[in-house]
Amino acid sequence: MIKITRIIERQPPPDEHDECPDYHVDDEITEQVSFRELVDLMRRFSLVSCSPANGNRFEWVSTEPEQDYRTGDEITETLHFDHDNPPSRDKYWRKAMHAAGLIKIRG
Repeated sequence: MIKITRIIERQPPPDEHDECPDYHVDDEITEQVSFRELVDLMRRFSLVSCSPANGNRFEWVSTEPEQDYRTGDEITETLHFDHDNPPSRDKYWRKAMHAAGLIKIRG
């Protein structure tokens, strides 16, 4: 099992006083998932935190921002490798990113 953290952030629309309001964390969920579940989760995400990404434990993935039509807020979800995982699990994060099509592993 691999421990992950999912964070859902909300950014209100700009107003006359603040052209770039801060994101607010709506929810933070830490859970244990299997490798298959991790790959399925990662397939929902299209953005990697750095370029070029290589799948190390400090990289995360995020969704494209979506608009909440009720409030006008932008909602983004990020998926992180939880740092409570033992170092031996690092390779599974990288392999899951590869299996989800987010990175290419060079031989």
